[in-house]
Amino acid sequence: MLSRRNALRAAMVGGAAAAGAAVVAPAAAQAAVRDEGWVSVLDHGAVGDGVADDTAKIQAALNAANASVPHRSVYFPPGRVFRVSEELSLAGYTNATIAGNGATLELAGAKPTAAHISTVLRLADVREVTVEDLTIRDTDRTQVYNGLLLAKANRCVIRNVRVIDVRYTGISVFDDPPGASDDVLITGCVTEGTRQGISVNGRDIRIIGNHVAMDWWSTDEAERGPWQDSSDYYDGINVLAGSDRTVVSGNTVTDCGQSGIYTQSLKNLVVADNTITGCVLRGIEIDGQRKHLEKPSDNVPEAQKLRAHGVTITGNTLMDNLGNINILYALDVTITGNRVHNKRKSTCIAVNQGSHHVVVVGNHCRQDDPDRAAIWVKPVETVNGTVVPGATEVTVAWNNVEAAVDWYAPADAVIMQRTGDAEISAVGTIKTTGKMLATGGIGVGNSAAASRPGTVVRKIEVFSPTGASLGFVPVYNSIT
Repeated sequence: MLSRRNALRAAMVGGAAAAGAAVVAPAAAQAAVRDEGWVSVLDHGAVGDGVADDTAKIQAALNAANASVPHRSVYFPPGRVFRVSEELSLAGYTNATIAGNGATLELAGAKPTAAHISTVLRLADVREVTVEDLTIRDTDRTQVYNGLLLAKANRCVIRNVRVIDVRYTGISVFDDPPGASDDVLITGCVTEGTRQGISVNGRDIRIIGNHVAMDWWSTDEAERGPWQDSSDYYDGINVLAGSDRTVVSGNTVTDCGQSGIYTQSLKNLVVADNTITGCVLRGIEIDGQRKHLEKPSDNVPEAQKLRAHGVTITGNTLMDNLGNINILYALDVTITGNRVHNKRKSTCIAVNQGSHHVVVVGNHCRQDDPDRAAIWVKPVETVNGTVVPGATEVTVAWNNVEAAVDWYAPADAVIMQRTGDAEISAVGTIKTTGKMLATGGIGVGNSAAASRPGTVVRKIEVFSPTGASLGFVPVYNSIT
């Protein structure tokens, strides 16, 4: 089947003949089984010289692999460039591998397609399939194609795939409606010069250790002026409406035309240990608005908008983005341990409208803009007679902030900030049940034991930032 394997099989059979007939049958049988597990695109007439159109030949190889029982894997010889002009597709493929071995699918002279409808390689209704070590490249960018797309994928792996210059999404796991794909790993991949790097809307999707680079600042589009909706360079990694249990970890995202990591209304998201630099808009944007699921004509009231629910943003490094971490219509959010350096006219961390139960703790924020707060929490506002909701139940605590304006927040946000050696400032309402242990600004004194309801049994002494006592706050016990 494969020239190298056929040569190996011939050598094995020849050696067995010299040694005796008893050895021949097992060796030959093992080699045959190995060959029967693969289909080479060369066996179906593909050339791989970068000149001949190999679309029909590769599709024939894919069809042959899919027609086998069980399904066979597909082999691309290394180093070859296979020119294609329209979509390649597989449906119902299971328990097999598409092995690129460093080969390239080159989209050239692409047949016309509606925007982002066609894909260079599309797999649908697939299970336990791996796509690996394959490069997909668009050389003339005349049509709007995706690179690699999986739909209704279960227990699949996309590994070491590189997608360059396609005009829509580089790598996508996308279902309509969302959530049909389950348990997919995207790892070690690279997307460059695409409108969107990686997009998903399934369940249990892990996007780990990839590199998304748009190089927007060096494009002709950047030279023409501000970013536009029709941009060829949009978001880096997208976790779209309806996603559940998604992990985005250890990725590098650079110079995107809009956000580095952009997410919509979803559940259970972890964004951890990513490096995001030079994006034209947000570094990490959590946008839980219902508008992504509703038609504009539905006119959903503000109070009924959906939220992103259950989000952790931790250990990320964000530098030189226009706004670095932005939370909008998100519920139960933890933002902790991130390093943010903002050089532009925006904030490091913004907890925006419609967000609820948000904790911003232990981050390092360096804000070069002297006129904007490093950490910003949106208050309730009235705009043209309409009440615009703010963020509620927000705690901002123990962040290391280098900025002219540390934070801006409404009065009901809890702000606990160390302002100097052994100094702590606290703003907002602080509620505690049980014991409260504190040092460097809050002292505890005792008085007589309680003898009747309402008796003062202990006091909390509060100090100013300069260390001066502001007096004692009584704490009461009720006794029977």
